[in-house]
Amino acid sequence: MNGVLILDKPKGITSQQAVTEVNKIVKAKRAGHTGTLDPFATGVLPICFNNATKIIPYMKNDFKKYEALIHLGISTDTLDNTGKVLKESDPGILNKNVIIDAFSKYKGTIKQIPPMFSAIKKDGVRLYKLARKGIEVQRAPREVTINEIELLEFESPFIRFKVECSRGTYIRVLAEDISNDLGCGGHLTELRRIESDGFNIDKALTIEDIKNGHIELTSLNDVLSHMMEINVSSDLAFQIRQGKQIKKSHMNLNDLPDFKIGDHLKIYENSSLVSITEASVDSSELGKLDDQTIIFKLLRVFN
Repeated sequence: MNGVLILDKPKGITSQQAVTEVNKIVKAKRAGHTGTLDPFATGVLPICFNNATKIIPYMKNDFKKYEALIHLGISTDTLDNTGKVLKESDPGILNKNVIIDAFSKYKGTIKQIPPMFSAIKKDGVRLYKLARKGIEVQRAPREVTINEIELLEFESPFIRFKVECSRGTYIRVLAEDISNDLGCGGHLTELRRIESDGFNIDKALTIEDIKNGHIELTSLNDVLSHMMEINVSSDLAFQIRQGKQIKKSHMNLNDLPDFKIGDHLKIYENSSLVSITEASVDSSELGKLDDQTIIFKLLRVFN
């Protein structure tokens, strides 16, 4: 069993606990997930089984999409509804136009300071472990990108919105920043990921679905559809599986696509995935290179 299952992660468990629960049913030798969701969050959690665990770093790195709910007027130490209340304020009189104006500040490339309640390490220690001891440390701002942020509903003290953002964006921080701009503080009380790594919530299965025998896997080929593909002979495929790097002399140059140094390409023998590679040269330079030049560096090999 090799492939990726799209789970609709339920509320109240960690992403790793969700993987463990699903794998009790699937019984794969290896299982792992991409894009951790906080325990209070729900939605798209891709779970990779067996050989698919090897491709996690090379999966499509698209923008992620979330639907979220802010509770205005109540600030917490975790920035979500699992934390201790630090302050309560009256949200006052707000309207949709004021909220949309506040949203506009966050479109594009912005800087976020990671929250103390996060898995980032400081001197080898997870920040959340320090936060639980009441210790706060300096955190360097990080650049993230907000492609879209849309108001879905406003009924004070709740703001429901949708956001499309880059990997590494903290929606909890975004919610707090918006709430502070509105003058009353607030926290994230609901978070649902509706798209991640090219996978949509419409294709996601619940744990109940899986318990009832409804198991759908996305193939490695489909997951890697964003990569250029090269087909090789069975002889070369055997050598690659033995760890032999791919030289210019191994390839028919007329069969190669255009590629740039650093591009990731997938190597196939017929319909069987052999390797994920990284281009060591530009295709435009191939004619000038010696036959013994390594043109594709092996990153992952599949037996």
